Amino acid sequence: MNFLLDVPENKMKIITDALQRNEVVVNKKGRVIIDDNMCIDCGACISLCPTDALHFNVDERLELSFEKCIGCLLCIDSCPRQAIEKM
Repeated sequence: MNFLLDVPENKMKIITDALQRNEVVVNKKGRVIIDDNMCIDCGACISLCPTDALHFNVDERLELSFEKCIGCLLCIDSCPRQAIEKM
């Protein structure tokens, strides 16, 4: 079972330590960057994005909306060209 939690930065260590003491695997979220030279605009990442932060713009190019991104990092593994990386 997986959970995505939004934790305030100042509480991150306390909560992470408590979860790990109870043998919960913790993966911290992060921001991503898209390498436009590697991206082939296939849309594989779009289908996994739970907040629609990844979308095609009017030129049918992949675009990332940082405001919508929750940092789940699901898009990284979906990219067949490894064009999406954690910042």
